Amino acid sequence: MSIAATPLTAGADRPWYASVTRPGPVLFAVLFTLDSIARAIIAPVIPLEALRLLGSARNVSVAVTVVGIAGVCMALVLPGIIHRWRPRASYLLAIGMLGVASLLMASQTITGFGLGWMMRAMAAAGLLGLLNIYIAGFIEKRDLAKSEPLRTFFSATAWVGGPFLGIRFYEISPLLPFAVSIIAAIILFIYFRALNLQAPSPVISQGGFAPLRNIRRYFTQKRLTLAWILNFGREMWWVTLFTYAPIYLVQAGKPAVEAGDLIASCTALLFVSLFLGWMGRRIGLRRFISGGFLWVSAATFSVVWFSDRPDLASTMLILSAVGAVSLDSVCVVTFLRAVRGWERPQMTMVFSIYRDAAALIPPAVFAVLLSFFPLPVVFLVNASFALFCGLLALKLPRSL
Repeated sequence: MSIAATPLTAGADRPWYASVTRPGPVLFAVLFTLDSIARAIIAPVIPLEALRLLGSARNVSVAVTVVGIAGVCMALVLPGIIHRWRPRASYLLAIGMLGVASLLMASQTITGFGLGWMMRAMAAAGLLGLLNIYIAGFIEKRDLAKSEPLRTFFSATAWVGGPFLGIRFYEISPLLPFAVSIIAAIILFIYFRALNLQAPSPVISQGGFAPLRNIRRYFTQKRLTLAWILNFGREMWWVTLFTYAPIYLVQAGKPAVEAGDLIASCTALLFVSLFLGWMGRRIGLRRFISGGFLWVSAATFSVVWFSDRPDLASTMLILSAVGAVSLDSVCVVTFLRAVRGWERPQMTMVFSIYRDAAALIPPAVFAVLLSFFPLPVVFLVNASFALFCGLLALKLPRSL
């Protein structure tokens, strides 16, 4: 029996397991966590394996750019896939792609690894966009500022344990972290299929799901444009951390395990996301988001300053993660509060491109810069853009 695609009200007679079987903040947080496990376990492994296969940080940047293009393409065509298959089948397809991606990446060949890396980006783009559609369809706008920190908090286990264990699995066997990722994807596939959960059918506006038309429509709306830039800015910091911090530490002579530990230390701050979300609501999201970006900027500039001292630079990255996690707790709300209900599916897909654009545009710029400058230049660019976003966030509505 299918679950009705309408928001559910809590009742005293609900069984104890209802929160993980019926649509609501906890269920969507669990789905996001399982997805995160499949991705996080190989997150610190990917740049090191890419460095081994490609030979230099510049070449890795070029590869990340190509992967970002694949993710953007997926985000653009996803509305058409959803319209044809509906959200449930599309979600299952994206989960399947995630598992196949890890299988290909485990091949230890440039071709297999590259194809798997691109497929992983496409799957991640699809899962993020689809989950946002489910959340927007089942959770009231007034509750979004509470549900987003919950989702971030739940996923903290994956993004702390994943990098910590993944890099150790990689030292035992290069195939082991990819095997764990495949198992996590299989569990997610079985769980979501058993839920039989269908999101509200997308409403087709005039012009349908034409990607270029949707992009033009999105960026003619100032609040949506602002939301996109701010979320691009926060994601850019995470892309820099996950891609270039491991390479920086290995090139500085540190063992690979320290790269996994650094990422795990940064993502461990996700456990305070509920508190940070509460703080954001108390302070006001406008000031909180602006302050978060300024914090990230100051700490990341310090990474550049201490780039010749890896231990201090790592500490500065952890401090910078405090601001990044603060932004993760609330920044998506800038979009969810601004989007109009009748065009939610189309605008959600355009919004979701921020994640893949952050994996495309900065690495493309870094690939050029790394031809002339040492690796710390990537942190300098990141800090500068975070400063820009901090000032831009002051244009958010005071009533947010």
